[in-house]
This record gives sequence, C-alpha cells and structure tokens, in this order.
Amino acid sequence: MANEIVHALLATSSVAGAVILLLCAIRKPMRRAFGVRLAYMAWAAVPIALAATALAALYAVRLPTPVQQVVAPLRHLAGAGLPATDVAGSLWQQWLQWQPWLAAAWLAVAVAMLAWYGYAHRRYRQRLGPLSCEGGLHYSTRTDEGPAVVGLWQPIVVVPADFATRYTPQEQQLILAHEAVHVRRRDPLMNAFCALMQCLLWFHPLVHMAARRFRLDQELACDAAVLHAHPALKRSYADAMLKTQMSTQAALIHCHWQSTHPLKERIMQLQQTPPTKLRRTFGRVIVATLVAACGYGAMAANAGVESTDKYMIKMKLSVGGETSAPALLVQEGMPAAVVSEGKDGTWRTELLLTKASDNSVLVKAVIKHDGKVVSSPGLLVPIGETAAVAVDNQFKLQLAVSKPRD
Repeated sequence: MANEIVHALLATSSVAGAVILLLCAIRKPMRRAFGVRLAYMAWAAVPIALAATALAALYAVRLPTPVQQVVAPLRHLAGAGLPATDVAGSLWQQWLQWQPWLAAAWLAVAVAMLAWYGYAHRRYRQRLGPLSCEGGLHYSTRTDEGPAVVGLWQPIVVVPADFATRYTPQEQQLILAHEAVHVRRRDPLMNAFCALMQCLLWFHPLVHMAARRFRLDQELACDAAVLHAHPALKRSYADAMLKTQMSTQAALIHCHWQSTHPLKERIMQLQQTPPTKLRRTFGRVIVATLVAACGYGAMAANAGVESTDKYMIKMKLSVGGETSAPALLVQEGMPAAVVSEGKDGTWRTELLLTKASDNSVLVKAVIKHDGKVVSSPGLLVPIGETAAVAVDNQFKLQLAVSKPRD
C-alpha cells in the first residue's frame, strides 16, 4: 500500500510540475496575445492532466502501438541506464524500506494542512461577524473585510459595513459585477480544488507557486470580464480598487475583491487593449489544444505498456551444495533480488533487466557474498533460453527468461 501511495505521488507531482512549468512560461504571452480570460482558462490543463494520470493508473489505459514505441524508451531510460552496482542496489533497498515512513509523513502533513485550512476558513467566517442581509447583499460588521464571495455550494457576496458610504453607486455596481463573475464561474470551487492540491502535494514548491499565479489570473480574468461589459468605466474601477483595504486573511478558498493579489499589476492590466474577436476565437482553439495535449501527454506518461515489459525469471541456485529454484516476475528497469543461505554465508543476487530486442534481454547482475560484491556479470539472454553464472564453484546460477502469459 505504501509503495502504491509513493508511486502515485511521484507520478502526480511529476505531471503537475511539468504542466505548471509550461503554464508559467506561456501565461504572460497568452495574456498579450489572447487576453487574460483565456490565459486563466489555460489553468484547466492542470486538473485535466491529473485526471488523465489517475485514469491511466486506475483503468490500465493502453496506448496505440506507435505512441508506445515513442513513450516506452523515455519512461524506462532512467532505470535502464543505471548500472546494477552495489551502490545502486543498496540505495534501492533503502528506498523500499523508507517508503512506509515517507507515506506516513506525507499523510500526516497533508491532514495537518487540510485541518489548518478548515481552521482558517472558520476563523475568517468568525471575523466577518454576524451577517445582515439587505438587498441581496450580506453586510459584515467589519470595515476591513470584503467585498468577497464566501461559500462553496451556495456562495454569497459579503461586503464591508461601510460599503454604501465608502464607494460611489457606480463603484458599487462594478464591484458587485466583479463578484457576480466569481459566482457565475464557480470560482470558490476552483479555489477549493487548488487548496486541496496544495495539501496533497505540499512537498512540491511549484504547486504553491502556481497557486498564487492561478489566483492572480483568476482576479485578472474577472476584471477583464467586468470591463468588457463596462469599457468606459476603467477609472471608476481603478478607484474602487484603491479604496479597498488589503484583507488581513490569507486568500483561502474565498474570492476577495482585492485580497493579497498585486494591486499594481491589476491596475496596469486595466490599460491593456482587449483582443479582437478573431484573436479570442483563435485563442480558444489554442487553449483547447493545449489542455487536450497536456491530458494526453499525462496519460501517455503513466499509461500501461505492453506485457513484454514484464518478464518471468526462473532460476536454479546452487549454494554450498544446496539448491533452490526461485521464480520472479520482474518489471523492465526495476531491480529485483534473491537471497540464498549457504554453509559458507549469505549470497545475494540482484538483477536488473533491460529489453535488448524483441527476442532477448540484457540482464545486469550483482552477486554478493556476506554483503561484499564478488561478481557483476552482464548477460544477453535470448527469450526462452538459459544462461549461467558461477563464482569459484561456491555459487552457481542458472536463469531462464520468458514472457508471462496474459
């Protein structure tokens, strides 16, 4: 179970890191070319890629043969290129021993972060004080919190106690239009998913970096949507931003009018000329293609490959006159080991298989006697045939490699 958890975390973090790096590199060029709303939509590539990773693992997705031929060598490059040395074998065994502890540590921190988010959410709601509803708006008892959209399934718009006196009627209209965009797009749910991802991948610095950029792009996209409907009110919109105090709370899953997002960048974005309809249409095609490519790429990186990547090794070991016949089902590029006890001590055989051709494999072996390496042979073994290794008539190994049946 611990092995599966660690493997899933490694696969998920690798996919998330690759997609995040791509999005961070292209988000500003996309803003200039297609507008901030489409740049924000491009963040959908992250959940799509993670969902594709999960589907590939849960349902054992198989890729078309041409795609497998391209992906399989890349997937096994790291494992196949490692020599089966004493150091590599020792590190692998230590890795296996530490996996349960790593899984337990991951779970403990993830639960702690989730509990902290829950506590911070509750504390923020308490800070708002008793809410009074008037004209469809919920007024806080404080003047330094809000405007904000609060709640997941039935979000409400919370405004500060002095909302009617601090802002002009025109500014109030723009602020409420901004919050209405958050509600319509279900942004609190998107923020909740982002927070959950931060909890699950708490060890990944790119995830936390991406969360800040995601929230900024979310606000910029709302600004753009409001100004698209009210193009002549840029000055009033900027004035409303300047009148809003910075929230004293972390962004959490709520949609704050200003929160901790860079105010200067938001105001500067108001001066940008919106893209033409043709560029927006072309941008939608680009974003859809990007999201689909990230999803398919994640699936290709984690999908199952053909059964020829697994091999059955049937061995005959002779140690100090005693014989045994262990059998192992080995994954290409993954180390395996067999321990034999003899009269003269403990013998350990470590194996690493790499596909050489359709009909043969390269077996790199490390043979140890009482922890010391005594031989490191490399064998090119045809499928279905037998190869042998001997060490000073004290240790003899015969092995035959075959393809397992489906």
